[in-house]
Amino acid sequence: MRICIYKSDRAPELTLLLREGLPVPLDTKIDKWTKIKVVTDREMRADLLIQIGGPGYLLVRLGTIIRH
Repeated sequence: MRICIYKSDRAPELTLLLREGLPVPLDTKIDKWTKIKVVTDREMRADLLIQIGGPGYLLVRLGTIIRH
């Protein structure tokens, strides 16, 4: 699995972790996102991968999980 990392253009403390190939979730489309990089599952913490697994994304604010 590959994960795309996006930073918010409006709120720099927000990060979106999105499974590659999925569209940006509707509830986060109000923000503008800049793709920073793509990482493999080996580069991510296991607890984050578990939370991304179901919905396909995870919204993080400076290390604190906001929504998944």
